[in-house]
Amino acid sequence: MPPDFIKQLHRRLIELGCPLLQARRLVREVADHREDLKQAFLSEGLSEPEAEGRANDRLGDPAQLAEQQMRLLRRSSWWGRHVLSGFCLLPLLVVPVLWGLMLFLGLALEFAVGYGWDKDKLHTAANNAVAFHHMAIAVHCADYTAMAAVTLLFCWLSRRSAAGFKWMLVACIICSLYGLFIWIQIRPHNLTLGISWQLHWIRAIVPLLIAGAIYCLQWRRTRFLKQEIAV
Repeated sequence: MPPDFIKQLHRRLIELGCPLLQARRLVREVADHREDLKQAFLSEGLSEPEAEGRANDRLGDPAQLAEQQMRLLRRSSWWGRHVLSGFCLLPLLVVPVLWGLMLFLGLALEFAVGYGWDKDKLHTAANNAVAFHHMAIAVHCADYTAMAAVTLLFCWLSRRSAAGFKWMLVACIICSLYGLFIWIQIRPHNLTLGISWQLHWIRAIVPLLIAGAIYCLQWRRTRFLKQEIAV
């Protein structure tokens, strides 16, 4: 395939947010298909330049071809076909549940590592001011980690389905809003979860920081790949 065609196709796929592995696979498939077309035209008696030109004409504009391939990629997954449900409605319904699940998994891991699943050691630590302070810090770390894990899950689904950054950002904003109002309180021998009107800004910032970091990484990767393709 002519270098300009493959470069334009690859560059446009990257601009549209196509994951790197899928972009390489799609480019390879198009290249193989173009070679088959070229061989077919050569078998009809055309010269090589004529066969290449006919193959290019058959494939069409590389930018439009990239957009068509992206539409097919999105339709290949439920998340890509139902972006409104997957990245707006579903997060509204499941973010608190997923956060609670991730939180208790993290606390269970801390309980296993720190106290060896021994409840007596846990209760003894709760009665000690210094040990309880460390326990409270561990709970809040598990809290922020759980919110980050939920956010990263939706970011991964967005990337995998090629849904685009805007839908990933919607899910991150929903996670952030829940982070503002989700409430967790630890007292000796007692852990309480709920929703309160007291705003929790640190937890709310976590999803937005993740979204910003992913945007910067994607921007730098896209810029690097464009430069690499142009060489």
